[in-house]
Amino acid sequence: MSPTTIIKLGMLTSVVLILSLSVLLFPKKRRKMIWIVLGLLLIGGMTFYNTRSFILQHQTNEFVQQLNKYLTQKYPNEKWGIEDKNMVEISPVGYLHVIFESEPGVAYEYRIKDTSIKQVHILIADSKIMPQHDEGGVKKVIEQ
Repeated sequence: MSPTTIIKLGMLTSVVLILSLSVLLFPKKRRKMIWIVLGLLLIGGMTFYNTRSFILQHQTNEFVQQLNKYLTQKYPNEKWGIEDKNMVEISPVGYLHVIFESEPGVAYEYRIKDTSIKQVHILIADSKIMPQHDEGGVKKVIEQ
């Protein structure tokens, strides 16, 4: 679980605890209904934040498979590694970094949306390096 997810779960639990203490201010007739709503809120929030990481992992794996297929067609004689950008949002658009074995000092960032794959950035460790797999991405020199 990511630190932001843990923080959000902690905030959700704190809010539910504070609201549960305020239940004592309501008449007895309404307390039972408020306890049920608070319990459902807590269970729903925990379920959402616990399943969210699995959804993100599945989504990232689908993006990696799509990009692998694309790169295999575009560069059949090359080998590469793919890294995700630590996605934290469930989104129909994914961004992945590709580092080719023939160019260890260059990372190519691809945007995957539906069936469209586009190179958006080329991250270069040294400004003297000329990228071999340039597909029109914006070049950025990374200072080390």
